[in-house]
Amino acid sequence: MLRNLHHANLLVGTPEEAEFYLRSLCGGLDIELSNNPDFFILKAETFGIDEARELRVWSTRKAVTSSKIFLILPARLTLEAQNALLKTFEEPFSNTYFFLSVREESLITPTLCSRMQTVRVSENSIFTSAVAERFLSLSLKDRLIFAKEFADEEKNLMVFLDDLLLLLRKRSEMRKSVEKIYAIRRSIGNSVIASRLVIEHLSLVLQ
Repeated sequence: MLRNLHHANLLVGTPEEAEFYLRSLCGGLDIELSNNPDFFILKAETFGIDEARELRVWSTRKAVTSSKIFLILPARLTLEAQNALLKTFEEPFSNTYFFLSVREESLITPTLCSRMQTVRVSENSIFTSAVAERFLSLSLKDRLIFAKEFADEEKNLMVFLDDLLLLLRKRSEMRKSVEKIYAIRRSIGNSVIASRLVIEHLSLVLQ
């Protein structure tokens, strides 16, 4: 049993940092995660309502060891999934612990956030991306070219937007743009939109 640990935890950082944090935490408590039948890593490009319901089912199953541990690493977490997670986090089964990893805390609804203990697992709590840095330095014409290349290479739009948001928070002269991007990031969290169209729109917004 993980004593003095909240049953639901929000890990703010990259997926790699979140997993490293959890493995270090459990290692310090003499809990071996490798080959542990009660340790589950749930990675998903989109973590939606079906995944949230499946997690609920898994969490109700009897543990083989003393504790069940779930590490959830979504690239995109839909609003419907967050609402479904509320019940799971509000009524946890005994000795069951959830660790939800996100790169930006504000992408989680306040209601779900209130059910979790937040841990910032990044050393700086601010992530910078060479790709986001380059995008901001480009002219409008070059940003449109960037958008096409980004789509052609099928890069992860969610990661790019999160990096862009966190980068803009560091630049006082561009903070007015942050809310606009938050709105875009939240809206596409519940739908599938072509990355090229999103980045072309951002190219115009961030003038």
